[in-house]
Amino acid sequence: MALDCVVIGSGIIGSFTALALHERGLRVAVVDRGGLAPGTSRSSDGNLLSSDKSPGLMLALSERSLSLWGRFARDYGNHCEYDPKGATVVARGTGEAEALAAHVAAHREAGVDCRFIDDGWLAYEPHLGPDTSAIGYWPADAQVQPMLACYQIARLLQEGGVPYRFYRDVTALEPGPDAVAVTLEGGERLEAGHVVLATGVWTNELLEPLGRSVPVRPRKGHIAVLERGDVQVNSKIADFGYQATAEDTSGDESTVQTAAIIESTRSGTILCGSSREFSGFDRRVDHHTLSRVLADCIAIVPDLARLRVLRAYTGLRPFPADGLPILGPVDDQGRVVVATGHEGAGQGLAPVTAELVAEMIAKGETRPFDGALHPERFRQ
Repeated sequence: MALDCVVIGSGIIGSFTALALHERGLRVAVVDRGGLAPGTSRSSDGNLLSSDKSPGLMLALSERSLSLWGRFARDYGNHCEYDPKGATVVARGTGEAEALAAHVAAHREAGVDCRFIDDGWLAYEPHLGPDTSAIGYWPADAQVQPMLACYQIARLLQEGGVPYRFYRDVTALEPGPDAVAVTLEGGERLEAGHVVLATGVWTNELLEPLGRSVPVRPRKGHIAVLERGDVQVNSKIADFGYQATAEDTSGDESTVQTAAIIESTRSGTILCGSSREFSGFDRRVDHHTLSRVLADCIAIVPDLARLRVLRAYTGLRPFPADGLPILGPVDDQGRVVVATGHEGAGQGLAPVTAELVAEMIAKGETRPFDGALHPERFRQ
């Protein structure tokens, strides 16, 4: 099978990357050993946020990606619960209010549509607690159901003739001067000009036989699902402290960080997060951590206390050493491209990641933003 690219990984990053390559007329195949989107995309809450980014490259990427999410829904239809419902960031106390006001001002200076509200916030979110001192509001932030997005893209691509190979391990990855050979369990061999590893926290499994690696570690997070009730949640509600945990790059393995982020789903349930911890590939729910997450959320929206927890689950974020995604070739021939290291922003950054990776393969532009995302930045 003559191909331009094999995308390994069918989660939100791999799905959008395959779509972007297909849109550019390239011949693509998608491979995933676990079926469609079996990893982190299956265990996430669908945040599409700029509100939690500090001004700089990550904010610029998020803003571009939010516009691409809107274009995706317009061009292909909204079959993935894409909802630009906005995000509300909550400050409690004078100190947090002042810091939030500065954060909003910095975003506005960067051209982001957002506003600081120090009175009348119950018109935005009627169940905020009495110790709320101010809110920031980002109307363009959004939510999506990641699995539905992956399903939607898979249908589009399969209708366009893109083959999928599921439930078979990659047993060999052999980059050469003219192509990369991908051998699947059972012996099938695919040859393509490039391979994209959209494999999240599992990327180094595929790179190890090549003598390569990228500094990505699994960072576990918990989510609780609350029953339907009379607690109205209009937007993404986040504690102002959520930004600090999302952007933390200390790599401290001794602590579990928690901060509230709350959202309703199309079905009426409410998702409560979040936590961040390094525990390897252990995906077991820790009830002490889950209790901390729920306490954080109830502190922001006290009426959540009267809702029952239906279930809880965890996912593994691909944590990069410097807080930026890792996008670019890792082999000497420039044919094996990694797309990982998005931490908790994979859903939000999937379309812009796909755009950048597709340009790398179609045009050879492997060092956007002066190489700030390229894997070689970690080489000594």
